[in-house]
Amino acid sequence: MRYFLLGLLVWGVFTTFCRHHYVCKIKGLCGEEEVVANARAKTLAFADDGNVVFDGFDQFAFNGSNIDLNDNNEAYLQKVADWMKANPGKKLKIVGKFLESEQGVEVGIFENLGQVRADAARKLLSKLGVDENRIAIDYKMVSGDTLESPLSFGAKAGDDGDAKPDDYNKDGEKLSEASFTFTNMTYSDANFEYNSDVFKPGSAFQTYADSVKTYLELNPNKSLTIIGHTDNKGSNTYNDGLGARRAKSAKRYFEGIGVEGKKISTATKGERQPIATNKTDAGRQKNRRVNVQIK
Repeated sequence: MRYFLLGLLVWGVFTTFCRHHYVCKIKGLCGEEEVVANARAKTLAFADDGNVVFDGFDQFAFNGSNIDLNDNNEAYLQKVADWMKANPGKKLKIVGKFLESEQGVEVGIFENLGQVRADAARKLLSKLGVDENRIAIDYKMVSGDTLESPLSFGAKAGDDGDAKPDDYNKDGEKLSEASFTFTNMTYSDANFEYNSDVFKPGSAFQTYADSVKTYLELNPNKSLTIIGHTDNKGSNTYNDGLGARRAKSAKRYFEGIGVEGKKISTATKGERQPIATNKTDAGRQKNRRVNVQIK
């Protein structure tokens, strides 16, 4: 009986080894679930005026607003930084994506997770020596359940290059850039309804305004300029007036939280500086905005 049990034990060990060898070494299936979970598509590229400069890098990954860098991501950022340093006449645009299901997530002074994700990459490139003034960020909401490409990067000629820093979208519309920095911030998400100058600030703007109030108290030599923008519905003259009223509406909000009115000037650009297409409802909403500049 003893020899039988010993033989059974040896047989069990032998078959376990054989099965492990076959499944793991020959079929290569061991750890498959972990590999798939951690895999990142090697589809991230860098383009200059639409022409691919380098590609085949890992896509970035985020846990909410927190960036999860791997070695390949760091190598990509270094390559972008080196390229920007070698091309001083170029500007960089980073577009941050967010899922439709991530709408409404509160993220400090930013209106959405796309802006936060793009800003995270901008900060990392700044640490690598790229001037933040050469980096613009934008955002895009995507549908679906997974975010396969949270960030995209592209360069173009800057103010001192051989082309103007405006974009032309696929419909041939000339687009300007929105700024998303503390001293030059843009707010558009649902703050103004169509043909309305009633300002409905979201939590991001309220957080930003409180920070601006504190900043101005600590820096009494600084002031605000608020610029109102519209979509392209209506005449130029009408939209200039609507943009002016929107800027004044935002000014009244600042005054309501204690910022001195004499520190705030207003202006309008009407429909002349769209940052998105005016051919869709989403694009027109993006263009109905205010830009707050601290000078």
